[in-house]
Amino acid sequence: MSLTSRSGRTMSRSSPAHRVLALADDLSGAAETAMALRLTGRILLRPGAAAAPAPGEAAVLDLDTRQLPADAAARAVRAAVSPSDGCVLFKKIDSLLRGNLAAETAAYAAGAEGVVIAPALPVAGRTVRDGVVRLREVPLHTTDAWRAESRAAPRSVAAALGDVPTASVPLDVVRGALSERLRELIARGLHPVCDAETDADLDAIAGATLELGPRVRMLGTGGLAAALGRRLLTGSARLLDRDGPAPAPGPLSSTGPDGTGLRPLLVVVGTAESGAAAQIAQLVAAGARHVALPAAELARFPSHGLSPADRATGLPASLAPGSVTVVSIADEGTVAPVSGRPLVAGLARAVAEVARDSDLVLTGGETARRVLDALGVTLLTPVGQIHHGAVHSRTSDCQSVVTRPGSFGEADSLLRIARALRPSLRTAPTVHPPRRNPVNAAPAAASLAEQTGTTHRALPVIAVTMGDGAGIGPEVVVPALLHPDTLRDCRPVVVGDAARLREAARILGVECTVVPVEHPAQAEFTPGRINVIDLGLIPADLPWGKLSAAAGDAAYHYIRVAADLALRGEVQGICTAPLNKEALHAAGHVYPGHTELLAHFTGVEEVSMMLSTPKVKVIHVTTHIGLIDAVQRIEPGLVERTVRRGHEAMVRAGVAHPVIGVCGINPHAGENGLFGHGEEETKIVPALEVLRADGIDARGPLPADTAFFLASRGDYDLIVAMYHDQGHGPVKVLGIEAGVNLTVGLPVIRTSVDHGTAFDIAGTGRAEAGSMVEALRQAAEMSTAPAAR
Repeated sequence: MSLTSRSGRTMSRSSPAHRVLALADDLSGAAETAMALRLTGRILLRPGAAAAPAPGEAAVLDLDTRQLPADAAARAVRAAVSPSDGCVLFKKIDSLLRGNLAAETAAYAAGAEGVVIAPALPVAGRTVRDGVVRLREVPLHTTDAWRAESRAAPRSVAAALGDVPTASVPLDVVRGALSERLRELIARGLHPVCDAETDADLDAIAGATLELGPRVRMLGTGGLAAALGRRLLTGSARLLDRDGPAPAPGPLSSTGPDGTGLRPLLVVVGTAESGAAAQIAQLVAAGARHVALPAAELARFPSHGLSPADRATGLPASLAPGSVTVVSIADEGTVAPVSGRPLVAGLARAVAEVARDSDLVLTGGETARRVLDALGVTLLTPVGQIHHGAVHSRTSDCQSVVTRPGSFGEADSLLRIARALRPSLRTAPTVHPPRRNPVNAAPAAASLAEQTGTTHRALPVIAVTMGDGAGIGPEVVVPALLHPDTLRDCRPVVVGDAARLREAARILGVECTVVPVEHPAQAEFTPGRINVIDLGLIPADLPWGKLSAAAGDAAYHYIRVAADLALRGEVQGICTAPLNKEALHAAGHVYPGHTELLAHFTGVEEVSMMLSTPKVKVIHVTTHIGLIDAVQRIEPGLVERTVRRGHEAMVRAGVAHPVIGVCGINPHAGENGLFGHGEEETKIVPALEVLRADGIDARGPLPADTAFFLASRGDYDLIVAMYHDQGHGPVKVLGIEAGVNLTVGLPVIRTSVDHGTAFDIAGTGRAEAGSMVEALRQAAEMSTAPAAR
């Protein structure tokens, strides 16, 4: 028999049903694993005799070892695997290689023939190539993903595993003769560390490992757990719903303990990830109450209940039925890594009283475990997944508990979770700037209210980063901000260098006043004035048109400050002048460009590139990778997420019901199997089915040549291209002179000029500012304006 999954793959049913015992070092990882395995399962917080899984079942143990000393963590792992005869064994690890990885892996390997290791998590943009974990193509050890840790990130998986004997399995072997290579390495006493970039790679690793028998164990992320789950589907297994909230199992699912009234919903954010602020902001905009508890108080919070003085800090003794409250740490960014555990324990004790009778959303595995420990919860039953990593479980009294790793989720993560549990949660009102009619535009001297048909305060604030100060960035920023259309569309504030902007104005021969401000709220928006948050990083004698590490470092910090302003809600969009990647790298900032920097600073796992012209808008499933690699990387989940990001961007821009054309991969979209190997059916069609079921008008797969012709005449609002040149080529033909590069999936929209730093003409006054003017216009058009206060 066979079974077809939502991803379109056909999987064989195995008999008899397997029993799976999985181990995790924190609660969010345990929940993620339970959902990924897709079998009937239990999450145990107190492992014991009840841990043994039945046939067709998965028992997932939260060993709670992330913060333990290495020897204690190793003992916990050895004790957990000792009664595991006949089980398929899986150990969940952190995709960023955090925790007691070396000690726990050594303990896990004891008594096994070998351990196959696969740390990739493609759904979160975390891949492994040449034995090195990469975050959106950037090596882990060159990022600050370990900023909350007390030591530096490892340079490779092998380095993270310490004395565990390993050997790297490159990508071409993973996609080739993998089983033979695994057998060879294990026979030599080595544990294979497998490269992987896609879910298909992880499928191959899981399948090859199962072929080696039960004495070979698996160790990897939730991505490998999902691959294992796809391999272990059985006729007798009840499959968990992979996406969306699960049906309520009984009448107490959303009511208080007395059976009356809707439970309060309590969201506890214990993560130090930079994206948490934007996630909280969206939830608050939808009507949630936010209580930020001071870290200094939490670290010494009493072990008993709340006192009247404690309640004076903002957390009430009880929550109103049906209310939504989010609790976070007020000054988490200043907390040293060594103080993290007592701080989270204090947070758990602080919320325990109100958590007892509430449905819960808990971000960060340590936070989730400490809160549930405070409530005496020892068993969870997973019932659904709201989005990747956000797992919906129930306690024995039907209390909902959603757990999610702190580093997961886009800017709307908490809002999506809250709405899944409370569908009646209101949508925050959004105000869009009106679309400009250049023919009937009012003269620059008219008031802003007369020009826009709305108030000055309704215009979005746009952070304009100056880019590389040695390139043409300053020379396109100055005229773009002085253009008469700009103040009709938005309130721009430059993040850059005031002296360099004045020098650019002198070169261009234009009259303007460059005024430094500390915050956007201090800016005044009148014709001829340029407001700038002056970082003062450019040397006075910096030459134009020359590669400079100083200019690269300055460009990095312009982006950092703009992202921080966005996370604090002080700007509603970001518009970037070009930076130089070589200068950026020379300054020690190893990122491919703006997109990856902004994703890093805002804590977003995955973003998409969109190109926009007056005739067509295109969003890309893959971008800067080779064509063969692109085809390999395309899979239903990535297609679905890309289309959703495009749909949300178009709705934000004022297109209520966008029509989206989705290109195929092969010529003529495969023409019913005539071209290619069925890639459209396996990689694109399953995603379109899910999207259409959710009410998104996504059509295809379409032949790319036809799709762009139809889009140019207005049949489609957005085209989804599968790879770089499929989208970029038509855009360059249909409107490069007004083309704008957008990044979607961030907490705010980001637009950029569609050209580089042009060192050859920098400082000459010959740069053309038209693309910057258009980038500003589209940043304003696609940004949500702040509500009047």
